[in-house]
Amino acid sequence: MAHRQRVYPVQILRTAKFVQPMIHRAIFSFILLVSLSTQAQSVEPQVQIVPPSDYQSRDAEVEALHQRLEKENPRRFQARTFEHAGREVRYRWFTPKSADGRLPLIITLHGSSGKGSDNLTQLTGGNATLSAGVWASPESQAKHPCFVLAPQCPPGEMWTHTASWTSPDHPLAPQPAPALADVMALLDELLKTHPIDPTRIYLAGASMGGYGTWDWIVREPQRFAAAIPVCGGMPEGQAAQLKRLPLWIFHGENDNIVPVAESRRAFAEITAAGGHPRYTEFAKGAHRISVYVWSDPKIAEWLFAQKRKPSNFKN
Repeated sequence: MAHRQRVYPVQILRTAKFVQPMIHRAIFSFILLVSLSTQAQSVEPQVQIVPPSDYQSRDAEVEALHQRLEKENPRRFQARTFEHAGREVRYRWFTPKSADGRLPLIITLHGSSGKGSDNLTQLTGGNATLSAGVWASPESQAKHPCFVLAPQCPPGEMWTHTASWTSPDHPLAPQPAPALADVMALLDELLKTHPIDPTRIYLAGASMGGYGTWDWIVREPQRFAAAIPVCGGMPEGQAAQLKRLPLWIFHGENDNIVPVAESRRAFAEITAAGGHPRYTEFAKGAHRISVYVWSDPKIAEWLFAQKRKPSNFKN
């Protein structure tokens, strides 16, 4: 009986993808109840709906952090370049003060506002200020010392081959987009030249970076200890690849740029494949909900508790 219950959310979500918003929300409320009923052994529920009062009350705190990191990020991260396939890859690199032994690495993929050739906007452009800066901040480093990689996607390119965020279909391209392939090669190089713990590599991204996160973890799930895709979409038919990878998926209910159905579908399909992803949806939340994600200390506590085990990726 438990197995049947776990499948129900996927089937409902597939039929609900293009229904009216009020009906869609009611159906997802039922999905939440069914999902929680199958997780009695979990310490925390895998699905969480955050009411507006909970996250909007943090607006002043989030804005203050944003303004602070916008000033601090450029001097905290070293500007670097890397050559790959005849292309110059621009990225920012943070080295923790105490690098005794091997330390975790977090890779942050920015959204569209971070694109450019200045090797700066991925630290100061829009929500990217927080997505890169929070991990290198003194308060975060005091608890979770780690390396931070913030690559910059070139102008006119994307982390994926996705034609449109609103397209109902997102098939996995045979090869990664050049911008993502560059970062994949860069990671290989950094592993050779820095004391990075290969069992604690984390990937996070929002919007275009959320799609990039999904694309990369589908191609190389064995690379990562955990991933946080925010307001993105998983390529169709790839859920089985991710059933053993710790994931925490986030989306805003009223996102008018990337449909919330993308993250709901990913959560439901990975769960049906036997995975145990976490899913948090911000009720009435818009596309900018990533600022609440990156600034929440609980996210870091969960992320850095994850460690890759080879057995996680055996069929």
